[in-house]
Amino acid sequence: MNYFSVAISRYPIPSLIYAFDGEIEPGTRVVVDIRNKNHTGYVIEKVDQPAFKVKSITEIIDKKSFIDEKMMTIVKESSFKYITPIGEILDLCFPPSKFKGKALKKESAGKYLSLKVSISEVFRLKLDKNEMKIVESLLENGSIEYLYALKNFSRSSIQSLLNKNILIIENLISKGENVKLSSVQNQVVKDILSKPLKPHLINGITGSGKTEIYFEIADHVIKSGKRVLILVPEIVLTPQLMMRTRKRFPEIKIGIYHSALGASRKIEWDEVVNGNVDLLLGTRSAVWMPMKDIGLIVVDEEQDDSYKQYAMRPYYNAVDVAKRRAELEGAIFILSSATPRIETYHKAITGETELHKVEERSVGKLPDIKIVDMKKSKSQILSDLLIKQIEENSKNGNQTFLFVPKKGFASRIQCTNCGYIFKCPNCDVPMVYHKVDGTLKCHYCGYEEPLPTTCVVCGSSNLKKGGIGTERVESEVSKIFPALRIKRMDREELKDMTSVEETLDGIARMEFDIVVGTKMITKGLDFPNIGLVGVIDADHSLGMPDFRANERTFQLLSQVSGRAGRGVKGEVIIQTMEPDNPIIKAISDQNYDAFYRAEIDRRKVSGYPPFKELILITVEDKLPQDAMKNAEKLKQAIAQGPFEILGPAESPIFKLMSKYRYQILLKCSDLDKAIEFLSSKIKAELLGFDPLNVLKIDVQPYSF
Repeated sequence: MNYFSVAISRYPIPSLIYAFDGEIEPGTRVVVDIRNKNHTGYVIEKVDQPAFKVKSITEIIDKKSFIDEKMMTIVKESSFKYITPIGEILDLCFPPSKFKGKALKKESAGKYLSLKVSISEVFRLKLDKNEMKIVESLLENGSIEYLYALKNFSRSSIQSLLNKNILIIENLISKGENVKLSSVQNQVVKDILSKPLKPHLINGITGSGKTEIYFEIADHVIKSGKRVLILVPEIVLTPQLMMRTRKRFPEIKIGIYHSALGASRKIEWDEVVNGNVDLLLGTRSAVWMPMKDIGLIVVDEEQDDSYKQYAMRPYYNAVDVAKRRAELEGAIFILSSATPRIETYHKAITGETELHKVEERSVGKLPDIKIVDMKKSKSQILSDLLIKQIEENSKNGNQTFLFVPKKGFASRIQCTNCGYIFKCPNCDVPMVYHKVDGTLKCHYCGYEEPLPTTCVVCGSSNLKKGGIGTERVESEVSKIFPALRIKRMDREELKDMTSVEETLDGIARMEFDIVVGTKMITKGLDFPNIGLVGVIDADHSLGMPDFRANERTFQLLSQVSGRAGRGVKGEVIIQTMEPDNPIIKAISDQNYDAFYRAEIDRRKVSGYPPFKELILITVEDKLPQDAMKNAEKLKQAIAQGPFEILGPAESPIFKLMSKYRYQILLKCSDLDKAIEFLSSKIKAELLGFDPLNVLKIDVQPYSF
């Protein structure tokens, strides 16, 4: 009889020991009994026979382990770093169990199904449910293998779409795009290939051709027999990048992996682990894919907060996980950004990371940036200059992007008689008014209620709509420019990949004159006819209680500014109440290095990353006094730790989802020692309460 340490899936406990009459590879999924209920578990390692009686493994799920030694090392290190049960880390390496799909065989005659008509035309047609499934798969993947389509969709529906000339069967095994790199781009490629074991940062201005640089390196890697993993921060970026990737690499199998794939996520996972994918494109979850023989990992738009998972445990950073995977695989590791994180750029400046500057656009020129002082404007939504330039830009046949930080119509409803602001009953935040359905909504917990007609405190009917959201800007623009075609692009309007793809296709086909959008429009999108970008409420994030507020503002505004001028002459108008703010000035000068120098000095004085590492501990409870009591108890328990302790203090959002929250911020010089100390305190149960349920321990936090 052999004995194995088994981590339990979705179960916040340490590994347990089980017996089995035979050998099992580490990483293999098994079924085990816990309190007379079956649970999925992962074999971690073989152990000595324990001194106590143990249960036997009920069933072996996998015929072979998909988690090799390198991947298991990543899993164990991440479990330690993010203070998370190892079973919850291993869960990330597999598709959600609720999704079922058939594993695909590696067979293809090189035939692909593609859409023959524009996506906007498709949605004007009446298609049945089975036909729509095929269309949606094409929207997610660009094109799909014909043999795969025959196995997984209705043959009659495929034939019906072919008969209607909606689909076409084509051979995509053809010569790829012949892209000629500039001398600067070629030099970056050579420099990176000459130092494959060092991390690299491609710091290029927006539109400088950073993608083509790592595509060229990917081509070298794939021809050498290795595989490529490319991470992007947002699902909205994957359709456009997927099409570019297919055009650049028509002869290889390309996979896509993100949370919106539904049942096909399992199918994509099967393809990758069975070695049928040469290049995988995905969001942060793809970093855990058990992909073998990786020769290149790219993190595109590395500065983006989306790479950090902070809404649910484990609170990991996909950029750090990707870097460690590259180290263990001996793969080239590339970070790409026009506005890298301060910590990333500091490593490049100090030589820990190789820095590659690309300071010229491959297509078009950098846009002119103008700052408008909104204290002098009659309207707080659209300044006279922005209105004038929208009209001029439209006359020239170009498109306009209007960036608005928040969705909804108004960010708050306030009584002008007593000052009361309508807040979510579950969260300590103002509810946002959505004019489309006449409701107040909480963007944190999802609570909503009809728009009130009177104040709940004083009964007054004098209610004022304050703040600016995408719906309000869309409404205002529609009044001023009734003849122009306007499209709103936010999570309320675009709720699935189908609507995202349809909108992107519409923009590319010049079906919209003005696009009003949130963060979705700020990065990665490449459209040649954007002649004007307007930024509404540029000061929104500057006042946030977060040491990264300046950085986020600079990155966000620089990224959205970069959407203009890629094919036509571009202009950016930034509306602000603080035109003399150093951050706004740095953006108008398009000078990242000046911003970095000022910000790194501020971080050094205040002791923030990269000079100190942070751990944020949040204690929550249904009663505020209990949350405070537990926070104080925690502080006393860790008082002798190798870190500086700040707090406890009320979290910026004190009440969230019906729980009150206090936070403790730890500043440490040695992150591993700090984590080891915290873990020992939790394991020793010195706190007197269930730490995994009432504590949120976020190592290297992005959100406060």
